[in-house]
Parts: sequence; structure tokens; C-alpha cells
Amino acid sequence: MSRTMEQRTVIYEGIDRKEIKGTQEYIEKYFPIVKASTLSLEDEFLKHEPETGKQRKFKNALISAIKSGLSDFRAQRMDACFDEEGNICFKAGMKPAVGKSPNWWKETAEKFMPEKGSRLGTLKERIAFLGLLIKYLIEEKGYAVSDAWKAVCDQSKDLGYYWDSENPKHGFENTGSRQVGEWNDLANTFKITVDDEDDDFWFVGGSCYFGGNFNPLADVNRVYYPSDVSHNSVGWFVLSV
Repeated sequence: MSRTMEQRTVIYEGIDRKEIKGTQEYIEKYFPIVKASTLSLEDEFLKHEPETGKQRKFKNALISAIKSGLSDFRAQRMDACFDEEGNICFKAGMKPAVGKSPNWWKETAEKFMPEKGSRLGTLKERIAFLGLLIKYLIEEKGYAVSDAWKAVCDQSKDLGYYWDSENPKHGFENTGSRQVGEWNDLANTFKITVDDEDDDFWFVGGSCYFGGNFNPLADVNRVYYPSDVSHNSVGWFVLSV
């Protein structure tokens, strides 16, 4: 065994590899694969005729994303939090890492795990993620097609944590809450994404301080002052597959 391998063995001994940043176990636990490439214009759920303006806007955005080409990526399972030293980490049961600016999140995401291509996800990737969520609700959870579209585009209080969700705390929930499939924390905080073509930022979804119909999961809002602190948002981290 080489000296490097010996050192790694000592470091990992008695430590859960799922909690060691950079190991494959950590990546599998906290960054599931988003199979965006499987989305197709032939998908049954895309035959749904939008019933609201919000549904129509999201459907058009999703069709545009599919036409432009989508690749698979890994996305955070839950919101980021701060460890005892003030560094970004992923751990259930913690306060989400709110209180930073979009510019800070972009820089931090790129430094988080650069060997794995860590960065803020793009708006197009978030749209693909939500499209797959609609498919999941229909195919795995038994939602009617119209109900799945409504849950993502119009009223998301049953999918993420909002002011009007069940058992509201009227403050942030801890990370790792309200699981839907492989994902937690679909709301609770706005997710900060970057534009696909320029340096703009976008807030996607909503937070616990707003209703599920005011900022549903598919809601998108431009960030006009990216250097300003955002008190109810976190970056949406993705990794390369």
C-alpha cells in the first residue's frame, strides 16, 4: 500500500464516508443525479393543456429547455447550511445558510468541490428539475396530470414548506425536511440560480415567509442587486455527472 493510501486509510478510519466531502459516498448521498437528458417533447405530461398562466409560462420554458438540449447533472438533495467553522456543508437538521448575496453564492459554489465541477445550477437546469418533478408526481405518486401541474406551478404548499403549509412554524425549517422522492427542502428558501447565457441571477420557487400560491416552485424572479444580502435564499448547487 502506498503512503498516500495509508494516509487515506487513517483519515477515514471510524468516519462515515458519506459525511466526507469529495468521496463518492458523499456525492451519492447529497447530490443525486437529475436525469434531464431523459426529458422529451413526446412525454405524456407535456400533452397537458395549461389551465393557468403560470402553467403556460412554465410549459413554454420547459419546451424551450428541451429543444435547446439537456444534459444530466447532480443537484443538492437538501439546502446548504453552515458548519461550526462557518463553511458551507450539507447536513440534515440545521438552519439553512441564508444571509448571503447571490455573488457570494456563485463564488462559494465554484469553490465547494471544484474537482467535481461544483457551481450554481442554471435556470434551465432548475426548469428541467421541476419538469422531472412533475413526471415523478404523476408516474410514482399517482397524481392526476392536472394536479401535478398545479402542485408545481400554482400552489406548492404540499410539496415544500410555505407560510400556509401543514404544521407551519412561520420561520425556517431545518434542512432535510419535507421529503419528496429523493429531494428535501423544495421550498423553505428561494433557490438562487444563474442565467444560461449571461451573468444574471434568478430566484426560483419560494420561501417559508410566502404562501405556496404566491411563489410556487416554478415561480421565477430576476435578481436585480446580486451584491445585496438575501435573507431567505440559498444557492442551488449542482455537480457534473
